[in-house]
Amino acid sequence: MHENADGPTDEDLLAEIDAEIAREAAGRRRAPDRAAGAVLLLGGAIAWIAALVLLVDKLFLLENPGASLGCDVNPFISCGNVMMTWQAEAFGIPNMAIGLAGYAIMAAVGSLQLSGAVLPRWFRWATLGGMTFAFGFIQFLAISALFVIRALCPWCMLVWLVTAPMFFVTLARTVEDGTWQAPPALARILRHWVVLTLAWYALVVLAILGAFWRQWLFMIGIG
Repeated sequence: MHENADGPTDEDLLAEIDAEIAREAAGRRRAPDRAAGAVLLLGGAIAWIAALVLLVDKLFLLENPGASLGCDVNPFISCGNVMMTWQAEAFGIPNMAIGLAGYAIMAAVGSLQLSGAVLPRWFRWATLGGMTFAFGFIQFLAISALFVIRALCPWCMLVWLVTAPMFFVTLARTVEDGTWQAPPALARILRHWVVLTLAWYALVVLAILGAFWRQWLFMIGIG
């Protein structure tokens, strides 16, 4: 490499360029407002529809005891078996009613973010609080379905599916916009909301396979 006594060497210039690229990569937002807004809007709309279907189905079962639903495939893939348990009314009212209100609000928040609206700090904290509650609640419902009720509700799992990216992108956005001054090492992890979502999906799939492996083997003719 060429070396100049009055200036930086080629190695110094390359190192500076590499450092600048690394700084740009670290500073690049992984959860910009519009991307986070799109996730909240789409996820909220999908979860709202799922909650509406579940509420209509529950009312149908209450009016027609012993009836079957379209999603009652077998004893362990059954919306009816799940929605008639106490876990489906953990707060004294149907979870679906909570979902209709909560996911409508999150879809509205997503539309605001997508439009480029500047939201106050307290509102961003409230959004994170709402999504943290939603994500925590589906952990309770998922664990109950897998290990207590021993049945899976397809519409419920659709809600799980969309709630995870909604939570992780909200968390990443809260870190990136400075609302939450997380420690640097933790912030780097939380900013990777897509990776965290996929990791959570993988964990849920493994849990489902483990909890119902005998049923899966029976369905494919091995058990």
